[in-house]
Amino acid sequence: MRSFPALLLTAAMGTLCVPLGAQAVPAPAAAPGVSLAGHPGNGSDDPEVRLLERLNEAENAYKEGAALLSQGHTEKGQERLKKAFSVVASSLESDDLAYQVQGDLLNMIEKIRAWESGDIDEVQEEAPSLDASADELKAEPAADIPKGRESRKHRIKIDPENELVKKYIHLYTNKRRKEVEEALARSGRYRDMIVTALRKAGLPEELFWLVMTESEYKLKAISRSGAGGLWQFMPATGRHYGLEVSYWIDERYETEKATKAALRYLSDLYKWFGDWHLALAAYNRGEGGVGRDLSYSRSADFSTLSDRGVLPGETQHYVPKFMACVLIGENPERYGLDPKYDSPEPYDVVELERDLDLGIAAKCADTTAEVLQRLNPQIHAWCTPKNQKNFPLRIPKGTRDRFRENLAKVQDWNPGPQYTRYQVRKGDNLGKIAKRFRTTSKNIATLNGIKNPRALRPGMTLKIKPGKGYRGAP
Repeated sequence: MRSFPALLLTAAMGTLCVPLGAQAVPAPAAAPGVSLAGHPGNGSDDPEVRLLERLNEAENAYKEGAALLSQGHTEKGQERLKKAFSVVASSLESDDLAYQVQGDLLNMIEKIRAWESGDIDEVQEEAPSLDASADELKAEPAADIPKGRESRKHRIKIDPENELVKKYIHLYTNKRRKEVEEALARSGRYRDMIVTALRKAGLPEELFWLVMTESEYKLKAISRSGAGGLWQFMPATGRHYGLEVSYWIDERYETEKATKAALRYLSDLYKWFGDWHLALAAYNRGEGGVGRDLSYSRSADFSTLSDRGVLPGETQHYVPKFMACVLIGENPERYGLDPKYDSPEPYDVVELERDLDLGIAAKCADTTAEVLQRLNPQIHAWCTPKNQKNFPLRIPKGTRDRFRENLAKVQDWNPGPQYTRYQVRKGDNLGKIAKRFRTTSKNIATLNGIKNPRALRPGMTLKIKPGKGYRGAP
């Protein structure tokens, strides 16, 4: 039987997934005293305004639930998510469902589904280190911007005198100096590919630094709301722009395909708003949300929108954060930084006629499953996609001939799960390990003769038989 989240998501996908141009129509201005974007209001008899209020209510319940779950308060967190579900469900059933907020409702469902399904537990890189709370930014002094003209001309307005930009620069060159240098180092892996794609699309090259704003160039980054990859696509938005997000594969993590999809999305946003700052704000908040904010505040640009205080805090800070990343990224030495840039990892490509277990593929290439997963981050299961002929598998550079020779000797390309060995890490417990390998704590304890789960220590080696649905080495 399908779960309620799955049924709700299916219903939403059928009725709400519409092209950007259709769902982004700005809403009429809200009635006086009514809150959009988190401002307290007195309510209204307008059906559309009531719907927007319900959307805000669901968003707040979701945020509370996500925060509680991340803090380990499972029961209370699930209660708040149930509340968010009930609000969204009542909105979907309403006859006065406003066309222009359908995309927001769909995103809300995607966010809740990410927590419900456990996808958030699959985070493989640490949380964003360049984010800053409103209180932190308020306390941060403004940086003294080095004198001299910028070395590059920008097609997107970059304002080094903006107060928030200067606060971000001070934060990034002092307290977050190490994290910024690490992000800049990772940028070297993707710079040539992304800049080439930007030039081919005719888009501003400074959009390369949007990836620093979004994911800090962490390929496997996933947000609390389920946005994933370098460009932080939500699943529904990724699918709309041609990315496959399925049990077998998640192309939000395939750097070249995700980049092309992101550039199409950014191009659409710019065509819709006619202003890059508004387009960037919409990339963060959603085009429907920014459209409503513009109508509500009677603003015609991002600066006015920000000054009138109708944007959520994250979006209000988003464009200044991007501008700070551009300024620092283009001239790190000018700001006292000394990043050591990574280089792209070279690889060969082999086309596979049928699904192949990654463990077997690794042996054929004389490498490890971890290396193959790094080269093929879009693979979401233990094997290459089923029923997809000529799948292009990336393997270490110089191993193509050896791989083909070894693979020719393999009779069963995708055998059942075998026993594997796992070394306990700091912070592990039997439940956490069992979840990772899709098995049970009892099975692991029995197989390893563990009578007291508290006796588990980092460095111990466990024998584990992965369960159905195990998706490869952690």
